Amino acid sequence: MKHGLNRDRLSVVTAALLLAMALLRVLEAPGRVLQLNVLGSPLGVTFSPATVMLLIIAGLAVSGTELLLREHGALRERAEAGESASTAMFWIVPVLLSLALAIWLNGLSDLGLWALGRVAAAVLVPLALAAEYATLDVRVGQGGRMSGWLQWSYAVLVHLTALLGFMVVYGANLRGLLAGPLVFAGAGLLVARLLWPLVGDARRALLYGVVAGVGPGEMVWVLNYWPLSALQGGLVLLILFYVVVGLLQQWLLGTFNRRVVLEYSGVAVVAVVLVLVVAG
Repeated sequence: MKHGLNRDRLSVVTAALLLAMALLRVLEAPGRVLQLNVLGSPLGVTFSPATVMLLIIAGLAVSGTELLLREHGALRERAEAGESASTAMFWIVPVLLSLALAIWLNGLSDLGLWALGRVAAAVLVPLALAAEYATLDVRVGQGGRMSGWLQWSYAVLVHLTALLGFMVVYGANLRGLLAGPLVFAGAGLLVARLLWPLVGDARRALLYGVVAGVGPGEMVWVLNYWPLSALQGGLVLLILFYVVVGLLQQWLLGTFNRRVVLEYSGVAVVAVVLVLVVAG
C-alpha cells in the first residue's frame, strides 16, 4: 500500500459502528406499519426505531469510509490538481457488511453466540474498511491492477458479505415482493463492485450488476417455498452468486467457453447437494 492508512481514524470508525450495532439490540419501542398494495397483494412495511438505527449504521459506514479514503494521498493529489474522483463504489461493501452484521447480531438470542458475533464483527468491519483503502491505491493511484493476494482476499470478503446478506434476508421470512428486490439490489451492487476493476467504468459495472442480480433475486422467490434454514437458503443463493460472478469474470477476460460453463455448473450442482444434505 503506497499511502498509509490512518489507524486511529479506523479505530474510531469501527468503534462507532460496533456501538450502533449494540444499540440496535436494546431498542424495543413499537414500530409503525405502513400498508401498501402491490400487484393486488397487501404488503406491510414496518418503520421502527430499529429501522432508523439501521439507516444510521448505513450512514456511519458511508461517512466513515469517506473519512478514511479522503486522507488517501492519491485522492489529495487529484483534488489539488482540480480533478474529481468519486468514491461511491467504495461504499458498497462496508455498508452492506455493516447492515448484514447488525441484523444478524440482532437476531441472535443466545448471549454467548452474540458475544462471539461481536468479536467477528470487530474483525470484519475494520478489515472491510482497510480493504477498500487498499483497493483505492490501485484504482486511483498508479498501482495498476490488484495483486493476486489482494484480489483473492477481497473476493472472499465480498462473498462473505453476500452470504451474510442472503442469510438475514432469507431468514427474515419476508414475502417475495420484498425479499426479491432486496436480494437483487444487494447481489447486483456486490457484483458491480467486484467487476469494476475489470470493466474500468462504474456505469458499465453497475449495468453488469443489474443483469447479474436478476438470478439471485428470482431464486429467493423459489426458495421461499422450500423448508430451508437461513444458513441453507443463504448458501444456495451464495452458490448462484458465485457462479454468476465467475462466468461474468471469465467472459470479461475473454476465456468464456463451454468447458468453463460445464465446470461452474458441475461445481454448483455438487455444492447445492452438499448444502441440502450436510447443512440440513
